[in-house]
Amino acid sequence: MATESSDRLNQISVELAGILEARIQELMVAMKGAEQATRQVVSSEMEISRYRQLEESLTAEITELRVEMEALGARVDEVRTQHTGLLGERDRLRDQVERTEREVREADAQIEDQRGRMRHLEEESEALRRENTDLKGKLRTLEENVGRMRKLREELMLSMSGLSQQMQALNIGAKE
Repeated sequence: MATESSDRLNQISVELAGILEARIQELMVAMKGAEQATRQVVSSEMEISRYRQLEESLTAEITELRVEMEALGARVDEVRTQHTGLLGERDRLRDQVERTEREVREADAQIEDQRGRMRHLEEESEALRRENTDLKGKLRTLEENVGRMRKLREELMLSMSGLSQQMQALNIGAKE
């Protein structure tokens, strides 16, 4: 009878060792998944930070362009005023008028160019905002996954602790 219970204890011990090994393997897979998720979270955070810096840079550039556009607008008004004043002296000052008209055309072209650039930067900024929102959603999902992995890890640790206690109890029972 002692041999039967010893054999049965050995079988149980082998079964428990197999279960424990399987649980350890599952835990290792879960830990690798958690590590990968953590890497993805860190990568996403770095990318978000980079996009925020880019957004700040683009916002500053847009502000500079607006100031420059206002200055160019003031310059256009100034040139137009000069042009109006020079119409009376057209015959005598024809060369100067032609230069002024050329400046007006260049200023208009620069303003139009700056407007196009500002529209492009605003579109790019909007795209970055949308991408930033998408990344925030991905980050929340990753954080939820990390939380679930931690909970699973705790459950596995509790399960392993319970199995260890059971094995100790079986060892104590076997020694008696």
